[in-house]
Amino acid sequence: MRGYMQLIDFMQDLSDGVQEYLPESQRTAILTLDEIVDSWVETKSCIAIRSLQKDIVSFVKKDAAGDGSVYEILSWYDLLFIPERFGCEEPELLLIVLAMIKKRVSEQNRSVAGDIWRWVKREALTSWKRAP
Repeated sequence: MRGYMQLIDFMQDLSDGVQEYLPESQRTAILTLDEIVDSWVETKSCIAIRSLQKDIVSFVKKDAAGDGSVYEILSWYDLLFIPERFGCEEPELLLIVLAMIKKRVSEQNRSVAGDIWRWVKREALTSWKRAP
């Protein structure tokens, strides 16, 4: 069984982005779905992104089959949204997110090798800055 850890992580970022924890009157810096997806993709590895994609596909399939266990997992973390928040239910929202992620990964030409190369460059730069 999937652990849905990347889905939980993304949904937490989504909740923070729309300030779900605040009363409506106190929500001042609400991010758009595009901004939330962009931020999440930028800070995650290709492996984490791929895991989120698999989590979303699994979630949607289980929902379509009537398996409510995926909702139970999200409810443990208080990550269920009222349909009016995004104008659709979670499965439809996640399919939109999945399409957005695929588009960004393609546009940015993200790959595991590219992630490793960026990490090596970042480490080399950090080491260079620390050198006396």
